[in-house]
Amino acid sequence: MSPIDDFSVQPIDQRLDVLKKRQRNLMIWFFLTSTLLVVTIAALFLQKEFIYRFFDLSIHVQALDLPYHVQDLVPFKQPVDYFFNLLSWFGWLFLKLFVSFVGAFLLISWAKKFKFFQQRFQAWTQRILAWVISFILLWSGLTYIQYDWKDETKQAYQQWMSYQNNIVESQIAQDLQQANISSTEKAYVLAQVALLHQPVDRKTANEYVNQLIAAEKNNPIQFKEYDFKPEQLWVMQQQLYGKSITSLTQPLDLRAQQAERVSSIVNVILWGLIVFSVAFSTILYLLAKHLKNRRVRITQKLDVF
Repeated sequence: MSPIDDFSVQPIDQRLDVLKKRQRNLMIWFFLTSTLLVVTIAALFLQKEFIYRFFDLSIHVQALDLPYHVQDLVPFKQPVDYFFNLLSWFGWLFLKLFVSFVGAFLLISWAKKFKFFQQRFQAWTQRILAWVISFILLWSGLTYIQYDWKDETKQAYQQWMSYQNNIVESQIAQDLQQANISSTEKAYVLAQVALLHQPVDRKTANEYVNQLIAAEKNNPIQFKEYDFKPEQLWVMQQQLYGKSITSLTQPLDLRAQQAERVSSIVNVILWGLIVFSVAFSTILYLLAKHLKNRRVRITQKLDVF
């Protein structure tokens, strides 16, 4: 090639390299924005329960709260911290997203060192497909590790509360039957067991919750001496009746209203992020596609000449 030809072609090659780098950067931002979109959608469905738990409330009964006299019946002494478990779940979600996203790029870069993959990663679509497959494999592996670490305490609680047809079949009901505790305390525990049952045993739970409501109305002073958790009573009444019924739970409605307001604000913010992520990722994808088509047209014209 003559110096004149080299002078005329070199700037075009440089422009092609610039276009390729811009396209690559746009696609990286596209995947980052898409990841943000996935996380935001997941947060949209989970944020209400998370905010309620921050206010020490819940939409449904999530954990078994035992009165002081009943705790001695527990055959294992490690309580289940469901709020910590929720934080752990979010931690795993962030870890899986980060490791899968970054790890997929690292796997593709490592695979390019082999000629077998070099020949198959020449096309842009093949590299994207390989990245998606790597992401899925890493995500699946981390998910397996997450759920393979079994929580023995949680399993022990489930086994202690499990029953098929009637709650009296459960080990916890049999232990309560033999224990020297009041019928109100038994009702408090068994109502939770029925609501934690899968599927929810609403008929049994309704029977025990009605017993608790009657006990509080008949003798509110003695009922307070049981030291039941008001938040747990509130959740049980909300789950069964959709409202607070007793004087011990009604003051918590104000806290629930605050949680609902915060949840509404967070919901609006998340929807804004979703709209932004969809719009921004679409723009990034279209720009990257435009640069790719432009680079292809320039390459085709150079091939003709």
